[in-house]
Amino acid sequence: MEVENDGLLKATMASLRKRKTITNLHWVKGHAGIDGNEKADELANEGRLKQAPDTVNIEVENIWKLSGAKLSKVTQSLAYKFIRQKKMKTRAYQKALDRRATNMGIGRAKASAVEICGKTPSDGAVWKSMHHRDISRKIRNFLWMTAHSGYKVGEYWETIPTYENRAPCRNCGVTENMDHILFECQAPGQKEIWELAEKLWENKVSPWIKPHLGIILSCGLTDFKDENENHLTGDSRLYRILVSECAHLIWKLRCEWVINEKDPPSANEIRNRWLWTIESRLKLDRLLTSSKFGKKKLSKKVVSDTWKEVVSDQDFLSGELLGEVGVLVGRRVGMG
Repeated sequence: MEVENDGLLKATMASLRKRKTITNLHWVKGHAGIDGNEKADELANEGRLKQAPDTVNIEVENIWKLSGAKLSKVTQSLAYKFIRQKKMKTRAYQKALDRRATNMGIGRAKASAVEICGKTPSDGAVWKSMHHRDISRKIRNFLWMTAHSGYKVGEYWETIPTYENRAPCRNCGVTENMDHILFECQAPGQKEIWELAEKLWENKVSPWIKPHLGIILSCGLTDFKDENENHLTGDSRLYRILVSECAHLIWKLRCEWVINEKDPPSANEIRNRWLWTIESRLKLDRLLTSSKFGKKKLSKKVVSDTWKEVVSDQDFLSGELLGEVGVLVGRRVGMG
């Protein structure tokens, strides 16, 4: 369950069960000069460098297949995951996923990920990154829907009689899509929010990478490094938070004035909403350093590395200003 290369593991276990004698497994320390271990490393590296993978038969005879699980070890969560995993492997489910819009969204995310992590990820890695722990639950849903082009905007309305007037942007007059809403619309919102994010980023080590839709979809894969190839964990984490929170805020502001038929927000309202959003994440990070959160606890070093260059009063990170607001550096450099 949720184990990578499970097919290879099942085939390996079946081969061991076929043996008529006892098989003893002995752990050895890696890179300790042991011949068998060194040879295994050589073979692994040889396989890694191959352009095409070897064809390996991993079929398991029915007699050696083990199915099911001990009822005493099965939890409701595990049972749900197993049922969902089985469903995801069905032909009907796979066919439903093979949508042109979805393939385009994931394709853009994979191509853009090179800018923020230096390599092209797999489809699975992109989907998994949308559930990164640094991304809030609401924004995970937003990214998932955006990847599937699931929101009812633009072309969606053009094929529905009497609703065609919902297709164009109320402000610009062009057919709406996520690119237009998040980066191109001339209505107050997107331009101001991205400028605020870039201004806040000025104090970080890594250069600001201008977001676009592909980067938003793959922001969970962000992995910045310095000139010595050392991981800049704090920079990567703040970029994930900034990009995902800003994109979601732009979408929320758009929905508020379009769906509710209100006037676009003022520049002052946009700035205040952005400050509240980012400072809320900052205070949430500070709260999550408490040991009462168990496995979900954040280390103080992670929080400090993320925010230390963009917080005007470092006492906030130590908890002394937990109830205060207005601690972002941006408040001192013309943000309000």
